[in-house]
Amino acid sequence: MPIPTPTASESQNEYVGRCMEAIGGEYPQDQAVAICISTYRREGMKKIKSMDKKAMARIKYDTEFRGINLAPLEKGENDPCWENYVQVGTKIVDGREVPNCVPLKD
Repeated sequence: MPIPTPTASESQNEYVGRCMEAIGGEYPQDQAVAICISTYRREGMKKIKSMDKKAMARIKYDTEFRGINLAPLEKGENDPCWENYVQVGTKIVDGREVPNCVPLKD
């Protein structure tokens, strides 16, 4: 099942509960919680207008989730990356969010 998108009026706890219901059976519990929390925070970063604040939020996000597997390294049919690469989250390039493609062997 796809990861749900947070609504504007949802708190982090409300979203994580709804997200866990949707994807909890697909991933180990700790990984599912990390995916849900990171999705909520990533959506929150999209609302930040100031580039300085957006950059600081991205640094904080990357630090908090460093070393946590937020998605399985499997090539999906909708994966936007090249052959032998898989998307692992997103990154900011030239002020826009793009897929973070890494080699499958990593």
